[in-house]
Amino acid sequence: MWCFRSLFGRFFSDQRGNFAIMFALAALPIMVAAGAAVDISRAYAVENRLKAALDAAALAVGGATNQTNQQLQVIAQNYFDANYPADKLGVPGTVTVSQNGNVVSLSVKADMPTTLMGLAGIKTLDIAATSQVTRMGKKIEVILVLDNTGSMDTGGRMTVLKEAAKDLITTVSAAALNPGDVRIGIVPFTTDVNVGSTNKNESWLKWTWSHPSFCTTTGSGKNKKTECVEERTVAKNSWSGCVTDRDENYDVAVSNPTANNSTKYPANDDNQYNGNCNFPAIVPLSTDWQMLKSRIDAMKSGGGTNTTIGFVWGWQMLTNGATLSNAAPADPKELEKVMVYLTDGDNTYYRGGMGNQTNAACNGSANCPRVDQRSQLVCDGMRAAGIQVYTIRLVQGNATLLRNCATEPSMYYSVNSANELKDVFASIAQSLSNLRISK
Repeated sequence: MWCFRSLFGRFFSDQRGNFAIMFALAALPIMVAAGAAVDISRAYAVENRLKAALDAAALAVGGATNQTNQQLQVIAQNYFDANYPADKLGVPGTVTVSQNGNVVSLSVKADMPTTLMGLAGIKTLDIAATSQVTRMGKKIEVILVLDNTGSMDTGGRMTVLKEAAKDLITTVSAAALNPGDVRIGIVPFTTDVNVGSTNKNESWLKWTWSHPSFCTTTGSGKNKKTECVEERTVAKNSWSGCVTDRDENYDVAVSNPTANNSTKYPANDDNQYNGNCNFPAIVPLSTDWQMLKSRIDAMKSGGGTNTTIGFVWGWQMLTNGATLSNAAPADPKELEKVMVYLTDGDNTYYRGGMGNQTNAACNGSANCPRVDQRSQLVCDGMRAAGIQVYTIRLVQGNATLLRNCATEPSMYYSVNSANELKDVFASIAQSLSNLRISK
């Protein structure tokens, strides 16, 4: 009896097994802590994947205008699902979309099953991601300066140009969430621009002027004498609305005419010296998209190429307070001013001389370099004014001049076929519909 009593006494009083129990109890929080580090690392990976997929969805939603919130929700969800990795660590919920003015906000949550944290009763981790896109962070004023010369009648160039330009208007105008966010104008040009015959009584026009190509200069210094053999007088009542270049150096500037006759715009007519005023008048910046498209449809081919006058009137239409302009004051932080310039011909004309024939203004040169020099001066002025210029050379044109006039090399396009114009204009339209991730 004593033996059994002694054996059980020693068993119940022995404490050596407590160390194993204590170790097991102490190891549990260590294992949970180690598991937490693993799970948190996995959570960061899930969050990054959520954010990347949500940013893709935000860009897609930002490019979709005139959509209901429900339609935006569908677009966002589709893009999110397409960009979330197939080997998902977490199980994402539904993407939510909300709009506040130009800002579109997206958010999504995901439940990620844990591993060792489950030992502490934490079965899942809730992970959230947000993204935000700002539509058209700046307002945009766009002037389309479009060649209406005779060569545009070749190979269906004018037909394709009309379709491409109208598509650009459709794309860019759709980015305007609020009236006035986007305004577009048109400057058709040949040797002249058409300012509209309804302006015939404006004081900034002059009806009698001389053409330097018909002037000769003799002598030098105090004995220097210039005589012009032709002076033109245009009949006001039969005037079709076209004007040619101003006197130098006003021909490359956007300063307003004054009482000084040299600052005024010379009225031209249909039949005098390459005049061709059968094309539409300038259209100042507008939000009447249908009217703009109708004016593009009305464009006709005829006349020679005066690159300078196209550039300078496009610049004027983007300049606050300039003749016929309704442009807003320059504000680089809030407003982008853009010119899209297209020509299919060599720069052969400006009032001071012809670029393709010998004349007194070029001092006997067979190819007057001053024609391109005048154009370059206008481009230099636009660059200084902060205007973004896209140039498009279709088949012909001074590639060096047009490349130099573009704000960036990537903003110069040279194509050999009219069929390429739609892709070019679509590319420009997309760049004008500038979207950015803001947060």
